[in-house]
Amino acid sequence: MTLAAFLFAVSLPLAMAVALLWAPARSALWRVMPLAPLPALMLGLLATEPVSVYNGWFVLGLTMGMDQISRLFVIFTSVLWIAAASAARHWMREDKRATSFGVVFLLAMSGNLGLILSQDAVAFYGAFALMSFASYGLVIHTRSADAQRAAYLYIGFVVLGELILFSGLVLAATQAGSLLLADMRAAELSGLSVGLLLVGFGIKLGVMPLHFWLPPAHGAAPVPASCVLSGAMIKAGLFGIISSVPLGVVSYDDLGTVVMAAGMVTIFAALLLGVQQTSTKPVLGFSSVSQMGIIALGLGAGLMVPEAWSALLPVVVFLAAHHALAKGALFLGVGAWAVQSGRMGRVALSLALAVPALVLAGLPFSSGALGKEALKTALAGGSPIWLPWLTVALSFSGMATTLLMARALTLIWLNPPKAPPTRPDTLALPFVALAAAAVTLPAIWPLLDPTLAAPIIAAPTGALWPVAAGIAMALAVAVAAHAQFIGLERFLAGIGAPARALSDRMGSHWSSRRRAVQRLGSAIPRGLEARAQDWRLGQTAIVLLIGAMLLIEATARQRVAPSDRPAQQDSPAHPDAPGIITPDFSTDRQMEDIDTPPDPLSD
Repeated sequence: MTLAAFLFAVSLPLAMAVALLWAPARSALWRVMPLAPLPALMLGLLATEPVSVYNGWFVLGLTMGMDQISRLFVIFTSVLWIAAASAARHWMREDKRATSFGVVFLLAMSGNLGLILSQDAVAFYGAFALMSFASYGLVIHTRSADAQRAAYLYIGFVVLGELILFSGLVLAATQAGSLLLADMRAAELSGLSVGLLLVGFGIKLGVMPLHFWLPPAHGAAPVPASCVLSGAMIKAGLFGIISSVPLGVVSYDDLGTVVMAAGMVTIFAALLLGVQQTSTKPVLGFSSVSQMGIIALGLGAGLMVPEAWSALLPVVVFLAAHHALAKGALFLGVGAWAVQSGRMGRVALSLALAVPALVLAGLPFSSGALGKEALKTALAGGSPIWLPWLTVALSFSGMATTLLMARALTLIWLNPPKAPPTRPDTLALPFVALAAAAVTLPAIWPLLDPTLAAPIIAAPTGALWPVAAGIAMALAVAVAAHAQFIGLERFLAGIGAPARALSDRMGSHWSSRRRAVQRLGSAIPRGLEARAQDWRLGQTAIVLLIGAMLLIEATARQRVAPSDRPAQQDSPAHPDAPGIITPDFSTDRQMEDIDTPPDPLSD
């Protein structure tokens, strides 16, 4: 694979951004904008072996390529940019600033893909800076007061982060004696250089206390921009740490402790700040901050115990892909919900949004649950002192994410986001595609890289109780908020209303039953009296019939006289027995023959 293939993948979005300034080409370019990340995606899918190409003509030389980790990053990042570009071409159809949005959108895409494919510090830093500064145009796009405040905060952090990152890369390259990122992560860098790299990339990653720019930027940017800001660009910070910091080589106990403590605080502090927001997108932004806290736990463990990094690395990359697809789907789903005009469509989109929300929260068998369980297993090789705390934090992180998702889905109804007029299906299709990718990620991941997928395949399916507890707490909070809103007396009256209605209904029912019993009680004596009269008449007839039968029987007996009965003579039964006369059967037969009259028909 030549250098031209990598340059084409990076320069195609860049060339389209320049061509978009030419008015006659804008219509065609907007239609083909989703194809801009396709060359990078094809490189990731076709390059099954690590590849590195070098050319010395670019300033200090240019080295591009892919290894096992960058290949996976470029695949899910390209998928995310394709979905966001598909939504952007419809979201910006009637926007008067569509051209400026398209230009900075394509520039940020080029920088994002370029930093993943770059393997030397100069090209990497140039692509990283291009992505960061171009994103300023995405945040300030609407020019509203909120957008301007968010953009100023964002650009302040960007400038600070770029200066710190530049210092860290220069110091790391000096200590490694090379500009190649692979040589930096294989060298024993000083704690100062590693600290500068962690802070510079940590600003983009959004881990507390470097997170302040992230939620406002997500809330101010248009939906397609929020999709890639959260799903793709903050992963550039993670990719930078993995690519340049010597994880698995040198132990940095102090830095690891700081990163791990920041990760634990980030998971739950983001919850406390997120539930106070009044619109959906900032809540999703704080959810991204919380999820990056989970990834920071793995990074901190790798800094403390280098031997554990080989087990942690596949899980951290999987968690990055999981968050990118699920969070990108959620942001596009918010836009798809906003363009729906009918209530039934919004109800259907709300139910569909619950799918990536549950995946992000860690529903059993989902990528969120598998990633967290695999991270628990990998953390067992880290610090035994931190292990119990990290396990508890990961278990309760599902509850925190569930509460944030419940807050986001509630606010989408209470404070509907604004959206331009467009066909509902134009945003629903990219959302459904990303949501499907998030749901099927555990099945797709082994196909992309069976080696790195082994910890995910072997991970337990996850527990249901964190999500269930989060849902129960969200319902309890919703009930308490409703009671406070309408007043306690009215709320209690509303709670007792069903019981009172049931009591009234039961009283009405029993009253009707009592009336029926009373009517029955008055009808029974009359019925019995009528039956008794019929019964007495019937008994008289029976008595008369029995008396008539007895009279007939008595009369028949009086007609039979006692003298009519024949006298019986005693005769002996045998000739030898005295007093017993034996009948002569032969004589009887003769007498019978004589007495029998002749049969007239015998002739």
